Amino acid sequence: MSDEKEVAEEIELLSDVAEVVGVVEVAVGLDDLETAEALEEASKAELAAGAADIATGVADLEASDKMAFMSGVVASAGIEDVAHGADLLSSAENVELLSAVLGVMSEEDLTWSMELASVAGRLMVAGDVVDGIDMPVLSAFLEEQGAILRAMAADSIYHYAAMRGVAGALAETGADVAAVGLEEMAEGVDRLAVSRGMAVGSELLAAVGAAEVEQGLAEVAASEVLDDVAKDVAAEGIAEIAEGSAVLGASDVLHAAADIDES
Repeated sequence: MSDEKEVAEEIELLSDVAEVVGVVEVAVGLDDLETAEALEEASKAELAAGAADIATGVADLEASDKMAFMSGVVASAGIEDVAHGADLLSSAENVELLSAVLGVMSEEDLTWSMELASVAGRLMVAGDVVDGIDMPVLSAFLEEQGAILRAMAADSIYHYAAMRGVAGALAETGADVAAVGLEEMAEGVDRLAVSRGMAVGSELLAAVGAAEVEQGLAEVAASEVLDDVAKDVAAEGIAEIAEGSAVLGASDVLHAAADIDES
């Protein structure tokens, strides 16, 4: 009878050990499931962050392309402005040169006019003298030629005045054209500066966008790794719970067997 009691005690001891082992296995399995759930949440968070970074990076790259295109457009406009301004300055120089030439010509007209007027006056005086010595035909001729030369001198002076007016107007026009040309060139230089700034901004956006896409891909990869680990941990937890439950079941069987032996 004592042998049966010893066997019952040993079975009871094994039952208690099995129970402890089963409880531990189940507890560890439950902890693994909690860990797997946390890993799964971390995986989802990494995936969301990765997707957001990739989307932001792609948007920055698209903005970089648009900015680069606009930089080229602004640069072309700036080059065109500078070229147009240079053409206007060249035209202004030509206009000013023409104004100077006309000014010289008008001065020559004035000199010629005064010489004609002087000759006309002399002829008319000579006509008066000839008339005084009773040479009416010659006097009339000299008077007529003097009047003709005086009229020519007057016309030449009017032409001088007109030429001076034209020369002055051309000089003002040349100055206005030069001012417009300088303004065009200044605008072109400003546009070229803006274009350079946009080009630098485009390069920075491209670099930031590429870095964001790279980071997003890394986060997506990390999300996949976490998801795989979560699945492995969950599977291990389920296996541990199943094993612990089996051990607890064996413990119950051993308890029942010990009770039978004692009775």
